[in-house]
Amino acid sequence: MLGKFGILVAILVLVLIFFIVISLGAGAFSKKDLKPETKKYLKSVKILLSIIAIVGAILVLFL
Repeated sequence: MLGKFGILVAILVLVLIFFIVISLGAGAFSKKDLKPETKKYLKSVKILLSIIAIVGAILVLFL
């Protein structure tokens, strides 16, 4: 089984993959300029994924 460190790494890798997939879907890596709505959406996604990563880290390290 994975130890605490392995679980933490798995959580962080999943969060990174989610961010990449959502950014690709929103067109963040295209050469076109992004609409203000898309920029706002991606900022919200970054905040949400950061919260998920922080909560996951706290749960893994302290429980």
